[in-house]
Amino acid sequence: MNKANLDRKKAWKAEQKVLAKAAFPLPNDLLAEFFDFVEISVGQKGCDHSRRFTEKWLASKQVIQGPFISWLETNGGFCDCEVAGNALQHWEENR
Repeated sequence: MNKANLDRKKAWKAEQKVLAKAAFPLPNDLLAEFFDFVEISVGQKGCDHSRRFTEKWLASKQVIQGPFISWLETNGGFCDCEVAGNALQHWEENR
């Protein structure tokens, strides 16, 4: 790949990271708390292929679930173990 193509690719990646950050549904400190809670809960109690821990945390923080769940699904979080894997990875790569 030539220098011009590498530069375009680098610029595109940086732009994608900015867009991903802008789409985060909560500030990073709350997302860190959320992902910690879900990871610990799944580790202790396992995943039943629902988002029971996700929903429990959201309710405890009085977060509107619809937009948050939509963001999780966009990033592969269809159940708690996928939240702790896929959505967490997306957040870590882009925060």
